Amino acid sequence: MPRASVILPVYNTVAYVWEAVHSILVQTYSDFELIIIDDGSTDGSAFLISQITDPRVIKIFHSTNQGLVATLNEGFNRANGEYIVRMDSDDICTPDRLDVQISFMDQNPLIDVCGAAFTTSSGGVLKVNPASHEEIKTWLLFHCCICHPVTIIRNSMIRRLNIQYDSNYPHAEDYELWNRLASQVQIANLPINLLYYRQHKGQVSNQYKAIQDATARRIRQRQFSQLGLELSDEENQIMLDILEYKINPYDYNCYTKAVGFANWVLDQNCKYQIYNQELLSMAFSRCISHLPY
Repeated sequence: MPRASVILPVYNTVAYVWEAVHSILVQTYSDFELIIIDDGSTDGSAFLISQITDPRVIKIFHSTNQGLVATLNEGFNRANGEYIVRMDSDDICTPDRLDVQISFMDQNPLIDVCGAAFTTSSGGVLKVNPASHEEIKTWLLFHCCICHPVTIIRNSMIRRLNIQYDSNYPHAEDYELWNRLASQVQIANLPINLLYYRQHKGQVSNQYKAIQDATARRIRQRQFSQLGLELSDEENQIMLDILEYKINPYDYNCYTKAVGFANWVLDQNCKYQIYNQELLSMAFSRCISHLPY
């Protein structure tokens, strides 16, 4: 049985898929299986995948497109490794990614999910997300602070909690999953660059932005419900302006609405104790003051 199962879903990324696969096959850590699931590609991706001969690669081909959520869940079900590693077909791993993340997970048995920092290109600005569990849990109320294609997950936790991605949250299935898991398991982010995240017109965040934003709003509302709050359209817009760093400190009405909203949420959290109060207050302050983490 391999130590790690790398799940790589593919759909019409013929221009990038070989680089993604190659970056896994040349890892300094070699005890893994690579599960490539082509989800009915029509652009030649499936042919490229069919030519791979590395014995660590398991190739699965769908005759028709089933969607990312179904494909990821199939990957979960097929994974034999102690760890499940996510990878996208248009990104590139650093050569030591598996080595670094598996070593961290081995040394930290209480952590069940681990992300990492990434850059958008070689030599680009490093994107470092919150590191500790409580920070991550808090910032998840605002936005997704775990980069999906650079996560490693403990397979025993997946089996124990019967975890699957939820198809009710299209194009934000990872954001939903992290919020769901944050109240059940420990999560961490490493401040180390382990991925080159490719930005292009065909990626989900560009193609389906409106759907993704609407789904993210539903996920945030689910979290607010734990605080006994049901946000109106106006309150949702205030939250959106806060998390997108759009509060104008020179606009008295805008600023006082944002501060009032933040204090309202903080009062409810003081009552329900869902988030670390100090970290939640800091997150609101940083967003309102235009100071990203």
